[in-house]
Amino acid sequence: MFSDPYCTVVNGRSGQLLNARIASDQQWRFAPSDSVPERFAKALITYEDRRFYSHFGVDIRAVARAIRQNLAAGGKKSGASTLSMQLMRMSRKKASRSPWQKLIETAWALRAEWRYSKDDLMRMYASHAPFGGNVVGLEAASWRYYHKPAHALTWSESAVLAVLPNAPGLIYPGRNPDGLRQKRNALLKRLHETGHIDKETYKLSLLEEIPGPTMALPDLAPHFTDHLIQQNLGGRSLATTINANLQEEVQRVLNRYITTLSRNHIHNGAVLVADIASGEVLVYCGNTTERGNEHGEQNNMITAPRSSGSILKPFLYAQMVQNRQLTPWQIVPDIPTQIGGFAPRNFDEQYSGAVKADAALAASLNIPAVRMLREYSVPAFHNDLRKLGFSTVTQGPGHYGLSLILGGAETKLWDLVNAYREIPLALTRDENINTDEGIHLLDDDIQTSRPQWNLQAGVAWSVSEALSTVKRPVSDANWLTFSSSRKISWKTGTSLGLRDAWAVGYDGGFVVGIWVGNASGEGRPGLTGLQAAAPLLFEVFNKLPHKAPLPKPRQFLQEGDVCAQSGMRAGRHCAKVEKKDLPLPSLETAACKFCLPVQLDASGRYRVHKLCYESSAARDELRFVLPPLQEWYYRRNHPDYQGLPPWMPGCDEGSPGIVMQLIYPTTAARIIVPREVDGNLESIVLKAAHRSTDAVIYWHLNDQYLGLTSGLHHLEIRPEPGNYDLTLVDDKGAVVNDKLQVVAGSRPES
Repeated sequence: MFSDPYCTVVNGRSGQLLNARIASDQQWRFAPSDSVPERFAKALITYEDRRFYSHFGVDIRAVARAIRQNLAAGGKKSGASTLSMQLMRMSRKKASRSPWQKLIETAWALRAEWRYSKDDLMRMYASHAPFGGNVVGLEAASWRYYHKPAHALTWSESAVLAVLPNAPGLIYPGRNPDGLRQKRNALLKRLHETGHIDKETYKLSLLEEIPGPTMALPDLAPHFTDHLIQQNLGGRSLATTINANLQEEVQRVLNRYITTLSRNHIHNGAVLVADIASGEVLVYCGNTTERGNEHGEQNNMITAPRSSGSILKPFLYAQMVQNRQLTPWQIVPDIPTQIGGFAPRNFDEQYSGAVKADAALAASLNIPAVRMLREYSVPAFHNDLRKLGFSTVTQGPGHYGLSLILGGAETKLWDLVNAYREIPLALTRDENINTDEGIHLLDDDIQTSRPQWNLQAGVAWSVSEALSTVKRPVSDANWLTFSSSRKISWKTGTSLGLRDAWAVGYDGGFVVGIWVGNASGEGRPGLTGLQAAAPLLFEVFNKLPHKAPLPKPRQFLQEGDVCAQSGMRAGRHCAKVEKKDLPLPSLETAACKFCLPVQLDASGRYRVHKLCYESSAARDELRFVLPPLQEWYYRRNHPDYQGLPPWMPGCDEGSPGIVMQLIYPTTAARIIVPREVDGNLESIVLKAAHRSTDAVIYWHLNDQYLGLTSGLHHLEIRPEPGNYDLTLVDDKGAVVNDKLQVVAGSRPES
């Protein structure tokens, strides 16, 4: 009977109204409800149609009464329309009340009584009755006038709404309140007289105030509501998984946090919280909601593609462990690296030589990640990301190259949370949890399928352990001192140019995703994952209920011997071995290749061999030995590192001699650098020669890495006046050290 458009109504997991958008005809009309609240139904029947449940669409007694009263009054004084007849008038959109229209309404009412039950007719009436202004239907009226759902209406409120459809243009909240009060009170009196309410309820109901003008509807998830409309899900009432109370609280936290960051011209942020076991999204804050739209606050940053930064590194780490290429503690190179035209650098521009894989992940080091990706292969990782549900990885592997691990691809916060959920989910698969779908918001329309990633539980545990050791932001630095603190595994990411700050974390119950930045893409100092996104991550976790920590999957871990220095499976030459709980795939990784047997002279200062030294006087030792370039950087941070001692004079096995020499400046040079016209020092060009034509030389000034050269070894620098230590290291580990004094020359005359 009705083809009217409805509002888009978004409800939370317990039926709370989160958001509503007006219908396309500019009427506040909610979709029909399944039932009518008992109080409103009794009030309406008492006021409009006392024999509603006994007549067949026409109340003969009411017709006779109306004829008698109208004849006595000499005009129209009383009507006899039943609720069924009024419903027919609403459906026909006829304003006229002529005898002909009455006759049509009567015929339609008789037909409707045969086709529908009384409860159906009551439900349709309550859903389409006018309640004044552009408010149509009981549920919309209840929210617009009382800011509550219809089932929560009091007797007084039900009575007010019951009298409105009779004359919605004459009396409604905000207009003619005295007339509305009189009608309400009269109805309350009749409800008391008929026994529907007792005397005390009647007296208390009379004391309740008449509502004023219409109220604004809740606006708890505006970006999600707009997203639903864009997905052609508007014009209906939708049940979602969002926790209304938690949504409201986290939105306040986000608004306050972004207000603080706006002092640094950072204006946007987003938060997504999902339940790990069910995949239900509990919080969906697409952006800040209290600062207007001057800075793109209307943009939904949960679905916006943004540069991923380092946020994808845990998936590469997990895949290499699962594919038997790595143990969680295995050392990986952290040295100056250039692959083709790609020269990655760590965020702090420092090098440790070699670092254990879990520590590299926790510290989010770029160079180890790039070298790991090269070993694993870009096409394989690209395929993994597609299986994990990263919908923005649309180009081929060659398009991204090794930059794929450092932000070369875009991602969405939705996809990130969906993928990160897979790690803790792998640890809970034995707990009879329904895990058939990915994270979702609509109970009747699962939006995201599960990623196709069969992560082993032991590998998931090693990833979680590595991510739980990440240093927390200063605001949460003392978390370990509180016994109630929850164990959170988390990772940050920062895009190139400081444009996007990410933080994703999970505990035993929830996975939380954070994005902070500017919708315009403007970068800002301090817009990093650790500084800008991580503090918000922990604020949100503090709002979530505590859950039991993730279980340790002992059946997917096996104790094994691990080299304490290389982190690889212990080989027969490893002097220091420790017991570790290894993920099952790590049991099949290669044994340690960095621990070697060496022969030393009696003093232990020199390396010897049987052809140049008496075997009976030689000493046998096991040494941890890194490749030369790794060793040079590693030794600076590990003073206990011994490596290989030099060969005893006359006992070496073919010394390579001098392979590299500094051409300019000369030894212990004093360089006078002229000033330019503007007063700045001119640059100087350092020059070196190498015996090998394809050698790579890494240049350092006072232990600060300057860059690398290959082929023609010329490097332009612009140092300030002072004394410097100049160090050159080639790709085989050969080292040249020199001292350099820079003196400023005079400024040229203009």
